[in-house]
Amino acid sequence: MLKYWLWLATRKGLGPRGALAVLRRFGSPELAYCAGQQDYEGMDALRDPRPLLDKDMQKPEKILQQCYQKNIHILTYQDAAYPERLKNIDDPPVVLYYQGTVPAVDTEPVIAMVGTRKASAYGLLQAKQLGYQLGKIGAVVASGGAAGIDTLCLTGALTAGRPVIAVLGCGVDVVYPAANQSLFEDIRRHGCLLSEYPPETPPLAEHFPARNRILSGLSLGVLVVEAPKKSGALITANLALEQGRDVFTVPGNVGVPTCQGNIQLLKEGAIVVEEGWDVMREYQHLYPERIRQQPRTIDMTLSRDEQQPKRASAPKQQPSLVASQTEFVETSGTKAVDNSENRAYIDVQEIFDSVTPDERAILELLQNGALHIDDLIDRSGLPAGRILASMTLLEVKGYVKRLPGRVYSLAEKQ
Repeated sequence: MLKYWLWLATRKGLGPRGALAVLRRFGSPELAYCAGQQDYEGMDALRDPRPLLDKDMQKPEKILQQCYQKNIHILTYQDAAYPERLKNIDDPPVVLYYQGTVPAVDTEPVIAMVGTRKASAYGLLQAKQLGYQLGKIGAVVASGGAAGIDTLCLTGALTAGRPVIAVLGCGVDVVYPAANQSLFEDIRRHGCLLSEYPPETPPLAEHFPARNRILSGLSLGVLVVEAPKKSGALITANLALEQGRDVFTVPGNVGVPTCQGNIQLLKEGAIVVEEGWDVMREYQHLYPERIRQQPRTIDMTLSRDEQQPKRASAPKQQPSLVASQTEFVETSGTKAVDNSENRAYIDVQEIFDSVTPDERAILELLQNGALHIDDLIDRSGLPAGRILASMTLLEVKGYVKRLPGRVYSLAEKQ
């Protein structure tokens, strides 16, 4: 039963290695729960059996209730859907929580993309462009969901219409940073939010280094987009090497602090990446039907918000969960459609010849006013994935604008 898995995963002081040792010794969490102190003594990788003597089921039962209420799914180490690739690392989590749909990791070319939260405009643009290119060529992009490089990698990959994986250092119901609320909603629709931490777990600083082993463990290789010498991105790269994964890096600008980690990786023999194909050609022989080189179809650009992202504050010990969608819209200071009659929007007829049929259908709907993404999907009759990809491309081209609460409108004339 799931409650025994949650009991095993939440034993304080046990850790992933200890939990795995218990599982291997007893065969199931339920048998481990029913065992006594004498049964626990002398086990390899278990220094202290006392965590297992706590048989209180209140916390596991509370987690189960939270998962049910918030549509959070649980994946255990013995489930058929648990990725074999992740099982092969030294300390895989015995329980994973997720929202959305977990891609078939073992049959997909998953590429992790990592980098600094305080990235330069150059790094942010590379992250978005490479995320898009990797998705177009056939990769499933995995990243950490943090501000900066992670956010732009996932945004670019979603633009390509491919599923993505965001591995979080908090519960999957906690939006951190808060500015990524809309991004996380898109990921739930087209991929998954994944974590080893139960619902409502805050983003504590010590969670992120532990999170990195999952990110690299799911992947064939790790691409470092932009990183200083001391950063979580380099921790992930080192973990990747220990796990037998490939490490790639974008050439960084000499003398720029946020690129010093890239320079270091190049000196240590990381594979140089100029475009997405530099990564994916390493795996084409493994996935000949999925990985196909394609010419660059568009040049990505950064929106004003992406060029000057909201800086996430350092994780606090007890951060509150993000506000509901209604509260999020209200705290922006204005409603999504305030003063719409005073704005001069682009002329849709003037740009019809330069857009795809899907983009044209969206623009026609937006001529009558701003719409929520769900309404656009319903009224257009197009698949959600095509709408999401087209919306992002229209944003890139400067034809539509994203408002708070996943509402979209035509962009204003410049």
